[in-house]
Amino acid sequence: MTIFTMIGNKLKSTKLALKTESPVVPVLDTIQTQNVGASGNDVFISVVIPVYNAMPYLTELLNSLEAQDLERKFYEVIAVDDGSSDFGGEILDVYAKRNSNFRVVHQENSGWAGKPRNVGLDLARGEYVFFVDSDDTLGSEALRRMRDFALEHVSDVLAPKLVPTGGRAIYSALFAQTLVDTPLDVILTTLMPQKMIRKSLLTDHQIRFREDKVRLEDGMAMVEAYCVAKRISVLADYDYYFLRTREDGQNISSRAIDPRGYVESLSHIASTVRNRTDDNEYQQKLLAGLFKRKALRFYLGKRFLNYKPAKQQGWIKAHQVFINEFLPKNRDALFSRTDLAKTEAIVVGNVEELKRLAKLDLTSGEKPKLKEVTVTEHGFSLKVDTPVDGPKPTGILVKERAGIREIRFDVSAASAPGQYVAMISVEFLLAGLADFGDVFLEYQGEVPRRIRFPEDTVEGYLRGTRIYRTIKGSLSVDVRNAQR
Repeated sequence: MTIFTMIGNKLKSTKLALKTESPVVPVLDTIQTQNVGASGNDVFISVVIPVYNAMPYLTELLNSLEAQDLERKFYEVIAVDDGSSDFGGEILDVYAKRNSNFRVVHQENSGWAGKPRNVGLDLARGEYVFFVDSDDTLGSEALRRMRDFALEHVSDVLAPKLVPTGGRAIYSALFAQTLVDTPLDVILTTLMPQKMIRKSLLTDHQIRFREDKVRLEDGMAMVEAYCVAKRISVLADYDYYFLRTREDGQNISSRAIDPRGYVESLSHIASTVRNRTDDNEYQQKLLAGLFKRKALRFYLGKRFLNYKPAKQQGWIKAHQVFINEFLPKNRDALFSRTDLAKTEAIVVGNVEELKRLAKLDLTSGEKPKLKEVTVTEHGFSLKVDTPVDGPKPTGILVKERAGIREIRFDVSAASAPGQYVAMISVEFLLAGLADFGDVFLEYQGEVPRRIRFPEDTVEGYLRGTRIYRTIKGSLSVDVRNAQR
């Protein structure tokens, strides 16, 4: 039995049931708070945490907040206990008693994260509000680094680097490098609330989280903030935020999704984007990107095939409404060949075609695999295996990991079906790379795919240039020690 379990068992018998049903700001005489008057007026960051049955993960988060190397007077922690039935509320009180910059609000369960976030936002005294989930953790330097960056660059919205843990998947390409000014089409790849946002931006534009049980309630608020922000930044120089998939499966994102409600929320986001952008061509790109990321994912491989017929029809009907409302009639230039085929099948309600395309995902969607590396006089010969039924490769793409430069090499078909060969020139690599490059296979009308590097494939080395396998099993190039 841990010390927190003992504390929890002891405190359960004495918990004060002080709650509120107020839809806006809780009245302090009907709600229990700790350290509501944290000393000083120097608070720069208000960390807002909605908490509901988050033990034992909650203690890890609170420990990481205690361990921050930012001076205590510059940040406050506002944890809103949304009627937890475990002993998380009592643990919050323990931390609040020993940390003058921590405070706790206890309220009746609202059933969703929107209301506790709004409660925390209303109580926040910081120049910025940082929304954090109760089952995640922060790096010990996170708040100090975020504060320093925001002060230097006057960012309205700051997206710190997210690191997935416990099998969580995120769009990691967003955090490949720090961006002081992030375009709207780039930041829209993340709708999650783990951002540090200038409080006045939220209050001046009356941006709040939906408090009813709707999907994408965080995305709706985030997109409103993106659209009115003067500067949106991505901070990727440190592992700031560790995003967890809970072992108990209680992440909200893991619960069953109602197609109609989900698409209604997506439509709200699309309306915000449409109303806030003037360039029609750019607007179409933004809306098509939203549809690809937030709609077409429900038609991928096993996911769509495992739905019952009624659920398949539910998604199709809901997305037909979205397509008619937000996408242009001529969509050829907005989607890859596969995504366009799925979109057109949705429009006409062709379930069998969607099933066929989903089955094709299971094979053609596999990443290409490095078969062999051969060292040549001037570089490397790469032999790559691709799914026979998949799209035909058009070239090899090497992306500079810490920059924006790209190098392309031709590919040619080998004798075996689905196998291709590319000649990689060391001279060209050195001209385009400073240190590392990640290697992809390109296709006509399709998104480039990272090339896998099997453990039993031998690496290549020539004049200090190395073709190697990353710790995640992908093909990359290292030219740091190359003879230039």
